[in-house]
Amino acid sequence: MSSNEVKRRAVPKFTSFAPATPAPTADSEKRSSTLRGSSRDREKKEDRERRHRRRDYDRNRHKDDSDSERERERERERGRDRDRHQARQHDRHHSRHHDRDRHHRRRSASPASQFKEAHHSLHKPSSTSQNTDLFYFDKREDALIFRYGGNERSKIPSYRRFGAGKFIGSPGYLSVSFQGSKEVFTIRGPGEGRGNGSVFGDKTLMAWARAKGAKAKHIKPGVGGENGESAAEDGDFISLEPPRKRQRADRSPAPEDGDKTPDYRSIYGKAKSEDEDSDGDETLSDSESENKVGSHLSDMSTAKKRSLELHRQVKNSPQDTKAWLELIGLQDTLFMEHQLEGQVIIGDQVKALAELKLSLYEEALPHALDISLKETLLNGMMREGEKVWDPKQLAKRWEETTKSNPDSFLLWVSRLNYELSQVATFTYDELKTFMVTKLQFLNRTLATASSEKIVVMLCSQLIYVFVRLTCYLRDSGYIELAVAAWQATLELNFCRPRNALNFQSVIEDFSDFWESEVPRIGEGNAKGWRHFVEDVGAMTDPPEAIPREPSGPPQTRDPFEAWASLERREAAKARMPARTLDEGTDDDPFRIVMFSDIKDLVLWIPSQMLPQVQLQLVDALLTFCRLPNTAKFSALKDPFIAPRGQAFQALLDQLGRHDVLNSAEIERKPPLFGQQGGNMALSQELLFSGQDWFQYLGQWSSLSTDADGDVRPPWVLETLHYLVLTCGIEQLAEYYLALAWRSEPLGAKKVAKGLLKRYSSNTRLYNAYAMIEFANGNIGIAEKVLLSATSQSSPDSQLLWNTWVWMHLNAGNMQLALLRLLSSVEITLDVEKGLPVSPALLLKARAHFSTKRDYSLSSHQTEPALQYAESLALLDYLSRTENGSGSTKYSNQGNITSALANIQSFTTELSSLGHQTLHERLLQIGARLLYHHANHGPYKPSTLRQYLHEFLRLFPHNTLFLSLLAWAEQSTLRINDPVRSIVRESLSSTRDKDTSSPEGSHTAVPIPTYRFAIEYELLSGAGLRPVGAATIHSTKAAFEAAVSDPSACRYNGDIWIGYIRFLTQVYFHELSLSSGSSATAGTRERGIKKADAQAASTLKALKDVFYRAVAACPWSKKLYMAAFPAGSTAEPGEPGVGGGNALVKALSSGELRAVFGTMVAKGLRVHVDFEGLERKWREREEDEKRVGREKEKVEKEEKEESERRARLERERRWDLEDSLHNNRHMGSDRGERGRGQ
Repeated sequence: MSSNEVKRRAVPKFTSFAPATPAPTADSEKRSSTLRGSSRDREKKEDRERRHRRRDYDRNRHKDDSDSERERERERERGRDRDRHQARQHDRHHSRHHDRDRHHRRRSASPASQFKEAHHSLHKPSSTSQNTDLFYFDKREDALIFRYGGNERSKIPSYRRFGAGKFIGSPGYLSVSFQGSKEVFTIRGPGEGRGNGSVFGDKTLMAWARAKGAKAKHIKPGVGGENGESAAEDGDFISLEPPRKRQRADRSPAPEDGDKTPDYRSIYGKAKSEDEDSDGDETLSDSESENKVGSHLSDMSTAKKRSLELHRQVKNSPQDTKAWLELIGLQDTLFMEHQLEGQVIIGDQVKALAELKLSLYEEALPHALDISLKETLLNGMMREGEKVWDPKQLAKRWEETTKSNPDSFLLWVSRLNYELSQVATFTYDELKTFMVTKLQFLNRTLATASSEKIVVMLCSQLIYVFVRLTCYLRDSGYIELAVAAWQATLELNFCRPRNALNFQSVIEDFSDFWESEVPRIGEGNAKGWRHFVEDVGAMTDPPEAIPREPSGPPQTRDPFEAWASLERREAAKARMPARTLDEGTDDDPFRIVMFSDIKDLVLWIPSQMLPQVQLQLVDALLTFCRLPNTAKFSALKDPFIAPRGQAFQALLDQLGRHDVLNSAEIERKPPLFGQQGGNMALSQELLFSGQDWFQYLGQWSSLSTDADGDVRPPWVLETLHYLVLTCGIEQLAEYYLALAWRSEPLGAKKVAKGLLKRYSSNTRLYNAYAMIEFANGNIGIAEKVLLSATSQSSPDSQLLWNTWVWMHLNAGNMQLALLRLLSSVEITLDVEKGLPVSPALLLKARAHFSTKRDYSLSSHQTEPALQYAESLALLDYLSRTENGSGSTKYSNQGNITSALANIQSFTTELSSLGHQTLHERLLQIGARLLYHHANHGPYKPSTLRQYLHEFLRLFPHNTLFLSLLAWAEQSTLRINDPVRSIVRESLSSTRDKDTSSPEGSHTAVPIPTYRFAIEYELLSGAGLRPVGAATIHSTKAAFEAAVSDPSACRYNGDIWIGYIRFLTQVYFHELSLSSGSSATAGTRERGIKKADAQAASTLKALKDVFYRAVAACPWSKKLYMAAFPAGSTAEPGEPGVGGGNALVKALSSGELRAVFGTMVAKGLRVHVDFEGLERKWREREEDEKRVGREKEKVEKEEKEESERRARLERERRWDLEDSLHNNRHMGSDRGERGRGQ
């Protein structure tokens, strides 16, 4: 090979996959010399084509002159490179430039040319080389693509997009960029991305690079070459690759003038590489080093900085368990920083993260000194171990951990949750025994405890175990046993005799009371256990026997549907314990609950502790009844006992009823005010609100059904009535009045009068009754009640005035509302005359409210402080024309800016003092004022969103604020939905996590937040948002996010049932599309095929979701019943109502039998035996077939007999006709003979 020609390198291959290239022979050298000419021509042609493409690209970027000059400069440089290579002058600068140029040619060349050049370099004839390995057909998908996020890079030829990723026809802000190996659709703002000519101007790209851990590399300024040009001008890019090693001295010429790198024998000292000093030749001073370290730390995220601090802290103080816990909790944030936005960690990533946390837990455990913190470490370690260890190892570790820590209540709760979620080993009797054993242990410990603090803690634990046990019995189908346990517990604690000291001393007396079958608490004419002991003669007789309700067999020929219908019917009858005289108890002995059945299930609270924990016990009762509680017993974070969500169920009921609405109709849609089960701060405004504000409780029709798992509403009302009026629990009076009003609005007046007679000095009851009458439309009665109540002196009197002001505001009378508010300060003010308000009176009222508010707060009287704060905000809103700022020309609107500024200034003080509940309630008042302002005139949407965003920043899980924000954003379509962003941020937030208590050990995110995320996606199905604002896929993603969280909704049966109902409706919707397509023949056929394929896919997904639900909640009978057909006895909450049950089509008869067999094997309550019913059903079918055959036989015989008779009749008639004919013929013959004679 001649010296003036450049030798081309072969395409690199891995030596483990391809044989080594043999040494060139003489023949190969000869063949290569004949092919070099054509190779050089081809290279020149490719250079010309590349230059043309480059000029076209530059012309599109409006840089013709400068780029043409740069192209000519590159052409001259290539000529100089060829001369230098021919002379074999391998200068380091020019050698690096040559490598860069050759690298640039390889990247810009087409895949075909690279393939041919590789074959030429291997001395193979180009005429016979065919492309057989570069492209191939792959008809099977690569399972590794989903794991690694892209194709195998070694199988993809090098290529580049024409137009630098821009879209045709776009103004330049739409492009495709690379994030790792993925192509991502990007929207660039003005001045970002490739349009500004520098990659360092792309803020998104640089932020992404910093998040990936990339470090900035400082480029040493280049020195001029032969003609004085800088290195940056020699080529069209700057190489960021590490510099090559210097070649041997005997092969390298002396450095040129342009190379200023000192020799290793130079008088300037030892030669430095560019890696040792990339910023210059001078040594950095100490201050400059510190600046570099500081700049590096400034580029780090807050989580990384905190991680470094915690690492140093636990290294210096290993006993600091809180630092260990914070460091472990920080690993999720650090791990997500290396993920793309919105990417969910799955599979091996989850396991890797769990293993990392496990190592930290194991490292921290030996140093833990505090017992409670050590329990928290053990609990967290076991939770992470569930993701790593196999089931046998996990079960063994749980048993060892609980045995070594028998007094740890936190570990016991986590062990209970683990055992409930193991479908392979779960049985009803074992879990019931597990909880009953703990309940008895706590009862014994409580009886011997002496410290008040320990007694209060044991009472709380006892109540929690009891509510978990009764909810477990209810969900497993033994609802009459759970109700009996609650009746006995309430009688023992609230209706005990005065001389009762402990449970053992009165167990025989209570057994006599229970076995006498007199009316118990919650039943009609109940007097209570105390009355039974103290006045035996005055006790009423046992209730009359309940006759069996007549019911015929189901009108269906499907045995599974018949069994499901009978099972649901019997379950609805068995929601209360039966008496021995009731009819129908012989077939089901579980209906009668004896005292021996509940002896080990009840709890006994010491008399001296009962006043402190009675509200907590009542809240536990409400939780058992699936009702929102009064915040004394929080169940919103516990998926096993969380109450049902009203808005969630309402939206599921409206699926499939969507009508296309125009924008005007959409804007008129109010928020979803039904928020039972939501996360809000309880107040009277939520308990007694009308249809124009959020409601803490819903209608009975949406609260309870006759399906499995729901107690009877009359029993709940009677129980609360007895506790409030007979047992004297005054704090429960408002809740009972609200529940009675929601149950029967017209009957609330009678209930209110009874409560006011019992508690005549309770100002809040007067206020509640006035709000009820106003909501019912009786404005005159409401004002009379308020007038009578305000005439009495009471610490809560300002609450009455605020309610009166809100009544005038809702009626649209701003002036009257202001006068009514001022009359609370100036009693002599005549409101009816409507006289103008003087500035002095306004100043007096403002000073009065402000002084009272601050004094009440300093005196720890939080409720009056909140009332005066609300009055001050209302005053600022109503006096818009008097203060001159923020006034509007609309008579129904006030100064919203001043009112909310006043609220925010006071909430800052509340937050600093730690009054979180009071803080949240005051912000809810501000949200109500915002909604009123927006509904009574024009407003700035940006102002509304600004305040709601601020409220959500403080309380991100408040569903009232989230619903108002969704309402404010419903008329706008945005690519980046702010509501979704806030919900996503709230769901991923872990700053509120509290793992020290069983109620807070599940998750920092309450279940209502997950429910709202699903509700927001379901809004389009309910017709509350424009079509297309949410899709089926986004709703499925919201459901998946909820049920995939092992600490939250995965163990909540209501979420799983909602998921099944949603997929069922999607399936029927797709079936309707396949049968209702109206288009051309070809288009209609393709549409039907596509809809059928989607329906089949949805049916498969529905089946998969059902099995996942049963595996996550194996104790829930209602989930099992979702697989069976929903007949005429099904309730609105049952899956499949309104179009049938899609699971019936997804599951075969064998699978349905397996579902029933699993229910029986797990020990769940089954009222009707399917095998016996099926046998009777078959016998019935056989009898019907036999009767049918006999009937057919009889009909056939009768038909044959009738045919025989008809035939005989015809024959007789024929014979008669023949005889008559013969007789006439004979008579005529005689006549002729007579005439002849």
